[in-house]
Amino acid sequence: MLLGAILIIGIATAGVAELWSTQVKREKEAELLFRLGEFRRGILRFQADHNRFPKNLKDLLLDTSQLRTRRYLRQIYTDPMTGKADWQLKIQIDRTGATSGIQDVHSKSEGKPLKIFTGVNASSYKDW
Repeated sequence: MLLGAILIIGIATAGVAELWSTQVKREKEAELLFRLGEFRRGILRFQADHNRFPKNLKDLLLDTSQLRTRRYLRQIYTDPMTGKADWQLKIQIDRTGATSGIQDVHSKSEGKPLKIFTGVNASSYKDW
């Protein structure tokens, strides 16, 4: 009887652990989508104000090139999947082959997402 109870408790604990890890992964995915959105909005606003892409991510933090100081981002966010601020930057290259600036930001994580990202067949987080 006691062994049966221990077996049931072990199975229940394994099920709860799996649900908990799935919930943590969903929260990280939601945070990743938020942070990517913030970077992309900041890049678009920078481009609208300067008619060019930012040269690096620090250009989005504090812009004093105009009369009014602007902040396009509050901070350089860390990637919730890797825990580091090491983003994969998509660099825009002009016709002459020179670097124009950062066009987009992606995660470097190779992990497989739980959530289906609409519009993109994403097999890993770096495709978001």
